[in-house]
Amino acid sequence: MLSQVNFKSKLPKNLQKYASFGVIPKLFLAPFAILTVLIFVLARPFLIIQVHKVNDWRLGHFTGNTELTRLKTLDHNQSQRRKLLTVYYCGSEKPCNQFLAKLWKRELVSISGHWGWLLNDLTQRVPKMNSSRESTDVDFDGLMTSDFNQLRFRPSEIEEGDMFLQKHCDPMRFVCLNVRDAEFFRKTRTRDMSYHDYRDSDIKTYVAAAEALAEMGYTVFRMGAIVKEPLLSNHPRVIDYATNGMRTEFLDIFLGAYCTFAISTSSGWDGVPTIFRRPLLIVNQLPILNPTNDTLDRIIYRKILLDRDSSEVLTLQQLAERGAATPFHTQAYKDAGVVIRDLSSEELVDAVTEMAQRVEGTFVETPEQKEMQAEAKRILSTHPKLQPSPNYYPIRAQFASCFLSRYPNFLK
Repeated sequence: MLSQVNFKSKLPKNLQKYASFGVIPKLFLAPFAILTVLIFVLARPFLIIQVHKVNDWRLGHFTGNTELTRLKTLDHNQSQRRKLLTVYYCGSEKPCNQFLAKLWKRELVSISGHWGWLLNDLTQRVPKMNSSRESTDVDFDGLMTSDFNQLRFRPSEIEEGDMFLQKHCDPMRFVCLNVRDAEFFRKTRTRDMSYHDYRDSDIKTYVAAAEALAEMGYTVFRMGAIVKEPLLSNHPRVIDYATNGMRTEFLDIFLGAYCTFAISTSSGWDGVPTIFRRPLLIVNQLPILNPTNDTLDRIIYRKILLDRDSSEVLTLQQLAERGAATPFHTQAYKDAGVVIRDLSSEELVDAVTEMAQRVEGTFVETPEQKEMQAEAKRILSTHPKLQPSPNYYPIRAQFASCFLSRYPNFLK
């Protein structure tokens, strides 16, 4: 059999460029793909077959979107007589995490290459045969709280992960800390991504929080693939996994899957503890209303938004009136006359301490905090300037109680 390079060299020069884009193999496979899609159509009275394009180039979508599509398929097959078969098209030559790709391929019916491209393209042209357009990481139906089977590690992989944990920490008591900064996009994107800057945080402000958890007996792993600065701490249970040479794609997934709980600032890695149903604290979240996070059962301490002229903390009502509670763009906050303030080290210590107590079952919410939690859910669910329609995004997340106590006027 000729190699791909030799195959191209045998072609006339005017055809070689088309071979480089896969045009010739796609043309060869097209009749078989058309026949396959026709079979899909004919099978619909008995079996629904759809193709889903996996967003495997961004970790957040590779986890959240893929998991929700899988859960929707399982949910359909539990409740409907006519079964649903979802075929997953993995289109990237190099996914963002190759170990996660391996886990998904064990669990899913997957296709790739020219054949996958053709089936995905053709089913997009047939109504209700491709779920890619409806792909989302917003859990409208609460499927992430279901009892459906999750991704499974093989015994040899669990053994490898356990060996790492036993070397560095108590395997039953460790926390993953993920702090977003601009460095990843700066190193991996050619276009300007500064409109995401409103999401960034300074790792130095997290040192006290990491050390507070360490004093409670947790080992803290600072996560990240490409980060701007190291996490500098002398505490032996604070480990800068992102920069000290420990990091692997396998451990990126394993640590997120088995941590006691995770702390993050709302970025793609959050999807890892989410799909493995690990407790998650989101700190420094923006926008105030973020459907991906707010539809999940997690604790959130959002960034503090101030009036540019008075420097006063803006209430939720004021933010809604200014259109500053939902933007996903840095400039939108400036246009609304809003100054973004990250959480202080003290606020972060309060947040992580509360989260640890919640996970340990020792946290006691005051009656006043319970009332504020209920009021927050009511406003976020029904305010006409926060929701397209009442309860369009079901609010399952809670504010950190320490936030509500520190800013009691936020909901007024």
